[in-house]
Amino acid sequence: MHTLIKTSVVALTFALLVGCQNQVENPEMNQCAQQNYQCESTCEQQTTAEGLKQQVCSGKCVESYNQCKAQAEKLGNI
Repeated sequence: MHTLIKTSVVALTFALLVGCQNQVENPEMNQCAQQNYQCESTCEQQTTAEGLKQQVCSGKCVESYNQCKAQAEKLGNI
């Protein structure tokens, strides 16, 4: 189960980084992706065992990324 979560996190992070790198006109999105990658990495380092703690940490990363993305999209439309 832990391997599945870790693989999913890595795949999601990779997809976000690739997606954000394609949007050269919006460097704020790159910043969001980098922050999300760092957040997910920190979660993995702090929570060695699978379980609720890992899920909560990862969920906070996703929530933070979504907020960052919304702000970046607003900045891109200005």
